[in-house]
Amino acid sequence: MVSAAQPAWAVSPFRIASQEEFARLREVFEQGGYTESQLCERAGADVTSVFDLWPGSKRSSFASVTDAQSLLVRLFFDGDAVSAKALDDLLPRDHIETLRSFDLIYSQAPHEDMVATRIAIYPIEGLYIASDRLSRPFAEASGAAPMDLVFSPILPQTRAFLRLMPRERCESFLELCGGSGVAALVGAQRFASHATVVDITDRSTRCAAFNAALNGVSNVSALEGDLYAPLVGETFDLIVAHPPYVPALESRLTFRDGGIDGEGITSRIFEGLADHLRPGGQCFVDCLMSSREGMPVEQRVREMLGSSSQEFDVVVAQGATLDPLHFMLDQACEGLASFADLEEWRDTFRRLDVDGLVMASVLVQRKSTARPVITTRRVRSSLTSGGDMQWMMRWMVTTASWAPSDELRLLSSHPRTLPRTELRSRSRLVDGQWYGEECALVTLAPFAVEATCPSWYATLLQWCDGRMTAREHLQYLRDTHAVPDDAPEEAFARMIRQLLDAGLVEIDEFRLPDATAMRDTVGVRDRARDGQPVERAD
Repeated sequence: MVSAAQPAWAVSPFRIASQEEFARLREVFEQGGYTESQLCERAGADVTSVFDLWPGSKRSSFASVTDAQSLLVRLFFDGDAVSAKALDDLLPRDHIETLRSFDLIYSQAPHEDMVATRIAIYPIEGLYIASDRLSRPFAEASGAAPMDLVFSPILPQTRAFLRLMPRERCESFLELCGGSGVAALVGAQRFASHATVVDITDRSTRCAAFNAALNGVSNVSALEGDLYAPLVGETFDLIVAHPPYVPALESRLTFRDGGIDGEGITSRIFEGLADHLRPGGQCFVDCLMSSREGMPVEQRVREMLGSSSQEFDVVVAQGATLDPLHFMLDQACEGLASFADLEEWRDTFRRLDVDGLVMASVLVQRKSTARPVITTRRVRSSLTSGGDMQWMMRWMVTTASWAPSDELRLLSSHPRTLPRTELRSRSRLVDGQWYGEECALVTLAPFAVEATCPSWYATLLQWCDGRMTAREHLQYLRDTHAVPDDAPEEAFARMIRQLLDAGLVEIDEFRLPDATAMRDTVGVRDRARDGQPVERAD
């Protein structure tokens, strides 16, 4: 048992116990109503995921500690202290003893009448995921966090990572820079025969092993090491990583700091794919990358793949682009960097030709047959899912080598306008008459796109419901004089392909995934795009 006199940050309470002991710990949470569905039900109709309960303002319905559920939220979600009396009054004695047996709760002088937790535990996707707390309830924990702090899985960055992560059935799954191991646990529970999680710190490795045992998930291995170091000779079907990516002059937090340009670890992940990703396998990395003069992000990824670059396809879903110096200024304002270093950062970014920092979700696929590789970039929105990225990869691989004669096949397809497609028009009043100046097609799913178009697209997309072939649509447009009688089939087929590229329509051969199911999984609903520009396809 760890002494109560020890500072909370110094304690590593990720004790591996028996299956029976962990079952009793799960019962504490389950019988106390601390499950994702029960928390969402209490929070209100607009809360569909535990991620919707972040930040704290979303947890107003738990503000008063009046029952076991609100007490567990205060302790394990908020990371705040509660009175010892509330603990005794609201939890059964055997539940309190179970928490104490894992050294999860403690009192600290001079706060003997208060109780706090040493770690946070969140209910995520049917699992309980432990990590270090986001708050420090007692004064003794007010110092700097330890370098090996375990990153919280409840933050928006993890939400986006889980939403965009591939979830297709696979045999062997690897999570690098694993922290709490949340991705490996989701994979092992839902779609992977076996999952391995690797982290460079002992604390995170033990946390991931604790989480696997807490959830009774036996097909997960937690290994300590520097990226692929403990995996010599091993290969995987799917590799995912949410690596440290914040530019740092020196490393202060292992989970956060990614070297001078933020790419030190990201680049090594891509470099190691030649030895560890199986043919036909995929790697997904959610990170911050730098755009540099004359080299967009997708080309920088290809450069990181090294001499084996031509074995891999690259799809980048780009988020917000940030000004590098403003990013570091924001870090300094939040106490995460030094104002005194801003001039050095300016010189560093100039020396490296960094003109932007780009939030990037990168999907890399290793070829399994001889063919040209594909490299493409799209703009992600808050509605983009991992299934959308998989769809884009399959579509681009299939069509990359198409000639105009191949495009003609699309004339026999039955296009359907996707429900999130919007047609926006702008008109100008001239001499009392409205004259249309511009039409644009806009969507946020599967990717964020805004494409200017002729006005007759409105007629076409109105009738694209999967019943008529593209060739029949063309004939209808000719008959109604929306297009010239001699409008060529080749040009119309190319236009259908462009609509498919943009995710504005779909065909049976390339159905988009059920986005509703993915949004429900990670609690994503319609909301404004993530501050990123909309891709224009003029």
